[in-house]
Amino acid sequence: MGGRNTRYRTGLFLLSILILCQLPLNTHADESPIVFVIDERVQMITLDADTSYDISESVSEGDVISVAVGCDFCSVSIEENGSITTSTSIATVVASEAGLANISISSVETETITTSILVAPDTQHPSQRPAPEDSFDLDSNGRCISSVDCIDVHRGNLNTISTGSYSSDWFESGLVRSEAPEYWAIEVLEGDLVEFKLHHTSDNIRFDFSFQNSTIELPLPLLIESATGTNPDLLTSTEYIDILEDGRLIVKISTTAAQSAYALQRSIHSKSLTQQIDDNTFTFTQIGHTHSQTAFSFKETNLVKLAPMVENIKVELTVKIGSDWILMPEIEVSKNTVKRIYAYPNSSMAMLKITSDVHWVDVSIESFSDGNISMDAPSFAPTDPNNIDAWPVLASEDTARFEGSLTLPAMDQNDVYLLSVDGWVDSLHRVHIVIRTTNQDLVVNVWELDQETFETKSEYLITFDPLSNEGEVYLNVGPGMHLIEFAHADENILSNQTWSNGLQSVSYTITTTKVTTEEGEEPWFPPSDEAKLWGSAVRWILGIAMIIPAVFLFYKIKSTRAEGRRLGAVRERLKILTALLDSGSETPKRTRKTLVKSLEAVATLPWQSACESWGIPDRTYSTQGTSLAIWKLDQRLSKEPDSWPLLIGLHTPDETWEVSGFRFDAPNGNPWNVANVEPRLLHRGEEIFIDTIAKGTMIFLTVELSGDGDQVDIELNGHVDGSPRGMKIPTTLSRSSEEE
Repeated sequence: MGGRNTRYRTGLFLLSILILCQLPLNTHADESPIVFVIDERVQMITLDADTSYDISESVSEGDVISVAVGCDFCSVSIEENGSITTSTSIATVVASEAGLANISISSVETETITTSILVAPDTQHPSQRPAPEDSFDLDSNGRCISSVDCIDVHRGNLNTISTGSYSSDWFESGLVRSEAPEYWAIEVLEGDLVEFKLHHTSDNIRFDFSFQNSTIELPLPLLIESATGTNPDLLTSTEYIDILEDGRLIVKISTTAAQSAYALQRSIHSKSLTQQIDDNTFTFTQIGHTHSQTAFSFKETNLVKLAPMVENIKVELTVKIGSDWILMPEIEVSKNTVKRIYAYPNSSMAMLKITSDVHWVDVSIESFSDGNISMDAPSFAPTDPNNIDAWPVLASEDTARFEGSLTLPAMDQNDVYLLSVDGWVDSLHRVHIVIRTTNQDLVVNVWELDQETFETKSEYLITFDPLSNEGEVYLNVGPGMHLIEFAHADENILSNQTWSNGLQSVSYTITTTKVTTEEGEEPWFPPSDEAKLWGSAVRWILGIAMIIPAVFLFYKIKSTRAEGRRLGAVRERLKILTALLDSGSETPKRTRKTLVKSLEAVATLPWQSACESWGIPDRTYSTQGTSLAIWKLDQRLSKEPDSWPLLIGLHTPDETWEVSGFRFDAPNGNPWNVANVEPRLLHRGEEIFIDTIAKGTMIFLTVELSGDGDQVDIELNGHVDGSPRGMKIPTTLSRSSEEE
């Protein structure tokens, strides 16, 4: 195959298949043969020695039957109308009459065989190439509704997922003969991306591509070809064509062999529209083909963190400064890495454009502001005591571990803070300043200022201990504003650097404490009798008002823990609730409310005790830092009719999950839809969004799934320590009472 075609060896293919087998596949264990059905096609068979896998297919006259196998000791045979064709690699026949075609795959040794089975009508296209102005039948199948519906990053690739046999709408299949090349036309629109992948061929074959509008024809550089028939042990690459205007793709199908059966996947991806991200959304996933674009609010101290999965990407960030849109330089980001892009100063909005044939990118909007002040400290000192609004102010009395950084990627080499010392005239204050950093390149100066002119009265240099990376200074200063300046030791560190460079920021923390050494007379004015009266009344009112919420909170916590201890003493609680329903002593609505109220109380117990309180879970799974437990609930506990109720427990004793959520995948049938969640959480389709699950957290949820399926796979996805993480219950949960 031409273009960007890459073939991987048998071992890699088998490894990928085994990984995919952890996804919803039709696998029947403890039988011989073991058949692996992926994307609704038989793609791998495990046979014992001297056994066979046999199937019969209904065919019409002229249908193509072509079977390819990848193995060491196997063979395939096709029986049609009394004639048998046998091969150790590829067997191909054309049905001579309507009836049954019997396919048999056997092996003299125990082995796993990869397969590619084509049974489809012979789609015979015209043998005459159409001129641009000629009318021609156009193929409009294979268009993806949206990128997110066509790909799944958990498969380890971003290829379009084509389901069904080679006779489905995802594939163009048939038989081409040497004496008559065929021409196939596909309807395309401006902005489309057309994806091709050759899945099956019985002999050498070649696909040439050209574009036509109503007046001209342009040859395209893409060429897909195979010198031999399909080897299922080898993976072929995916090829793409960008469409620049409305028209049609003309595909020439040819072979030098007497005949060649083929199945070519074609997928059409429409031009992506710009999506708008809500102001309160700081993490999202950008998925698309060719180009995708997202707009969102932005601040000058924001940065965009990108984590592309599977494929490399090109990125352009455009920021709005005033009424102008400024395009930042294009960058390339390698797959499975993290890249940060810092905003230009005074940015108010941003447009993120990602370019690649296909991409799946986790995007986070973060801040590089100093402390919690939503601004970056200025790099120069103020000169006017009456114009200090642009500088962050630290309180000398108690500033605990104020965090800041010299953000070198944002060309920030200096930070200047004002230090506020409160007191009366002529008072003197001893201030303790502690600076901590992990970088010895940090230089810190403290300036005592004249309060009328802001001229320097004295200067203090903070030096750092090489072992603790900590420095401190004691100041004896009067009331007013003073300065703390942070700088990089290398004054030329930013020379020849560009905005959003790859330099590491220099982080630091500031802790200030005032040890009062006050001199002079403190001004004092005696309060009036009226002020005393109202002051006393207000103190009583405010005191009572503040105590009431605390009392209520204390009562609520105590009540929840007491309820948890009560429930912890009860085992098999779910069975008790079911017995109440069976006896008719409680209505389903009341029992459901009782269950929901118990979720928070049970979560106060130790994990093992909490699980025992509910009863034996139907499914459990634990990693080193996270545990999951699943219980099937009585159907009568559903709030939504005909839904499937589940109880899910999650415990994270050693890990913090961010951007987390549950996904309920249907191995068979239509996808599940989350109809109801208690406690109420954001959900859409087959997913529930939880966001952050702190270390040491335990939660219990009731989930109601609507759909026509009978099985569900449950997985937890998110980020742990900044890296994508996923865990999945290894065994599929069945809705019926008997597990398969």
